[in-house]
Amino acid sequence: MPGAPVLCRRALFHYTRRHPQVRGQLFPGTSTRMKVAEVKASIEAGLPGSRVIVRSDDEVHFEAVVIAPQFTGRRALQRHQQVYATLGAAVGREIHALSIEAHTPEEWSARGGT
Repeated sequence: MPGAPVLCRRALFHYTRRHPQVRGQLFPGTSTRMKVAEVKASIEAGLPGSRVIVRSDDEVHFEAVVIAPQFTGRRALQRHQQVYATLGAAVGREIHALSIEAHTPEEWSARGGT
């Protein structure tokens, strides 16, 4: 927005950063939403050998089931931290909310997962 006061540009920047779904409406072609496939690929790249299932109705709120051998011997909080680390700065920006189920392959098999 050339010519707009600096304060207005800053306020708009911070607002759209906190509400990424609005950014695409204000600035068509600059949407900051992530596709389910992108979230899945990021987690798989950060946790090699993992199996990842991701769902989202709006590409802002996500649910992920992550089965990874790296979770062996880790508490739930540590597992979630590992998943968040694979997504980096996208959490809180493109990804507004992420629900995580994190299992070892053995735990997943015991639950009847395939």
